Amino acid sequence: MINWLETHAKALQAAAAMGSILLAGAALIGIKVQIDASARQQQEQSARDIYRDFLALSINQPKYASPDFCAIDGSADEAGYDHYVQYMLYASEQILATRADWEPTMNEHLREHKELFCAEADWASDTPQVQSLIKTFRAKSCVGFKSACQPK
Repeated sequence: MINWLETHAKALQAAAAMGSILLAGAALIGIKVQIDASARQQQEQSARDIYRDFLALSINQPKYASPDFCAIDGSADEAGYDHYVQYMLYASEQILATRADWEPTMNEHLREHKELFCAEADWASDTPQVQSLIKTFRAKSCVGFKSACQPK
C-alpha cells in the first residue's frame, strides 16, 4: 500500500489540488448566490417600506391622494401636491423594479391623478423608468382626454 502511495503521490497531489480548486470555485459561486439573494431581499424590503410610507402619506394627506386637481392647480397646495406626486412616482419605480406584478396596483394610484398625467406632457426630468410608467399610463388612460378644469 505504501509503495502504491509513493508511486502515485504526484497524481494524488494533483487530484487533491484539483479537488481544492473545485471546492473553492463552488464556494465562490455559493457566496455570489447568497449575496445576490440578500441584495434582492433587501431591495424588496426597501420597496415595501417605501410603499408603506407612501400609504401613510396618502392617509395623512387625502387632499393629495385623491385630489381636486383643478382646485390645487395654481394654489398654495400645488407645491405639496407636486412633491406628493413625485414620491408616488418614486414609490412606483422602486416597487416595479422588484415586482412587475404590482403594475395594476400602481396604475390605480396613478389613475387618481389622471388630470395631471393626461394634461402634463413634459416628464423629461424623471428617470427613464418613470417616463415609461407614465407613457404606458397615458397610452391606456388618456385617449380622448379633455380637462375638467376651466382656464384661469
